[in-house]
Amino acid sequence: MFFDLSRKSVTGEPDPGPQVIAIPEFSPNEALQQRLPHYHPDIPVLVAWAQKAGCTSVLKWFLFQAGLLEEAIRFISPDVSLDVHAYEDQVFKAGADYKASVFAALEAGLPLVNFVRCPYQRAFSSYLQIHNRFFINQERKGIDSPGFRVRRSVLRFVYGEHVSVEYPISFYEYLQWLEQSSPAELDPHHSPQHSAIYAYPNIRHYRLEDFAAVTARLAREYGLKTVEEGQLGAGHHREKSEVPLAVTMKLLQRSVPLNASPQFQLPQVTREMLAGTEFAAIIQRVFRDDIALYDSLPIEG
Repeated sequence: MFFDLSRKSVTGEPDPGPQVIAIPEFSPNEALQQRLPHYHPDIPVLVAWAQKAGCTSVLKWFLFQAGLLEEAIRFISPDVSLDVHAYEDQVFKAGADYKASVFAALEAGLPLVNFVRCPYQRAFSSYLQIHNRFFINQERKGIDSPGFRVRRSVLRFVYGEHVSVEYPISFYEYLQWLEQSSPAELDPHHSPQHSAIYAYPNIRHYRLEDFAAVTARLAREYGLKTVEEGQLGAGHHREKSEVPLAVTMKLLQRSVPLNASPQFQLPQVTREMLAGTEFAAIIQRVFRDDIALYDSLPIEG
């Protein structure tokens, strides 16, 4: 039996919308506990980032500015499939003085740039992160990984006991799990983008959708390299298709296949599609601060 989630709010009353939360006083030590910003002594800006918010493109752009992108792309890690992120963790940020250098840059007031993704689209992207066909093999071989652990946690919430990793999880069930979880204990692919670094006085936020226009402007403003289309390489995310709205909404109530065939059409999920539904209501509660910030940002072009 499926819930009718098509166009209802939780209470039936108009949603009051996100409310702006007061940002606490900035603390560099607290800000550097998670999502350590990108820093290089030859680049006059720091860059903040969040998982499932264009972090691979943002990292590649920064490494390109530092003259390290080709080296990062060539880097091979036996344990991590996304080698550019393995390079980030195992080489670029691995030095004993890296965090101290970021701390000093923040103390000196170096500009900090941050890209914010639409929280509605990011929530669906985070949901897809626990739909990795390799989890089936991991279960058979007893191999663990962060994404595998998250899927296990959601399955326990949905079914109340240990079940096979192949049991389905709907987008609605994922959001329910997300709402009852403690943000501090969530894997960062699923926690809000908002973090302590947002209290930094010299931070500038931009919409992720405006990444090309903003990076071009930063290049002019700070004398950075311009990036031609395709120069950063292809992304690693799954292609999405335009699927009829009725089909998309039914799919969100059911489940994306864990081991989908190449013919499976993964839908684009937008804020407009989810407006007025239970999906949107939960996203608004869980990602209130992210939505308030995103909605305050002008369109860059």
